[in-house]
Amino acid sequence: MGRHAKELPTEQVDTFIVEFAAALRSLREQAGNPTLAEMASRAGISTASLSKAAGGHEMPSWRVTEAYVEACGNDPKSWRRRWENVRRATRPKEFVSDESVESLNLDPEQRRRASWPRIWERWDRTGMILPTHRAETALDLRIALQSLRAYRSLSLRQLAILMPYSHSTVAAVLSGARPVSAFFLRNYLQACGVTTYGEVLQWMDLLRTADPTEKSAAGAVLNSTLRGNGGNSTSYSWRSRLSISSEIDRLKKVSLRKRSEHLRTWMLGKLETKDRNVIYRRLEKLYGINAVDLRLFEREEWSLTLDQLNKIVREVKRHGFKDIDPVVEF
Repeated sequence: MGRHAKELPTEQVDTFIVEFAAALRSLREQAGNPTLAEMASRAGISTASLSKAAGGHEMPSWRVTEAYVEACGNDPKSWRRRWENVRRATRPKEFVSDESVESLNLDPEQRRRASWPRIWERWDRTGMILPTHRAETALDLRIALQSLRAYRSLSLRQLAILMPYSHSTVAAVLSGARPVSAFFLRNYLQACGVTTYGEVLQWMDLLRTADPTEKSAAGAVLNSTLRGNGGNSTSYSWRSRLSISSEIDRLKKVSLRKRSEHLRTWMLGKLETKDRNVIYRRLEKLYGINAVDLRLFEREEWSLTLDQLNKIVREVKRHGFKDIDPVVEF
């Protein structure tokens, strides 16, 4: 029977992390106390990482947490919200203080970061993820985007998976080395689950204030968002599937599903990541098809319409790949 070699820490600890570690240990006990070696074999994670995850000294990454939970025979989905809540409660450590944010001896950027927990509380309370009304500069926008990433507990690589950009490009934009474009902002918001028209409108307003050169592009994004939401503010739940249009009858649904599977398999087998990114950017600019949706389509987490599938095929052929099976189109 497996067991943890050390007791949970009791001094100079983060209570949230210790409680999370205790929950992981309890899960392992419920699974019959498998050894770390057995868990590592099941999860494909080192024994050291698994041991550290339940050590109580530092918060494990989601990848390690997911592996730990799966190795114990549990569903990781039920743990995701718990993990996010703990991550949120422990950030940003360097600015935890009993004093008000305004009284801390911080530079402007640090002061903005120090206010994150209060902003997150507002987002949790209202259910609307909106930038602060006082934000108006490029720095304000960048800090707000960083806060949103922390709120969702997404790494740069996780964001890059959902966006048609490399993680280095995402990092460059968030650091200020590259400007925030309207298309980047929309993809970023979608990846972070900010999808309603009302939310996107306020973020785009902040972009237009911070960078007037993006006014036209921001307007185009808003029009596309409004069309995608059916003309109102109701939008997709975060990373959920969308059913195809109700006017497509059952037979066409079956046919569309088969064509979607066929196209997905072909693209992942034939196209390099860089080629798919180029095609996704063109589809977004030419037809308003959200690149994040296309990324989710790759992962079978999003449904596309027949018209969108046909546009993908046309762009793939235009990109020089002529061997795509015509069965995809009808």
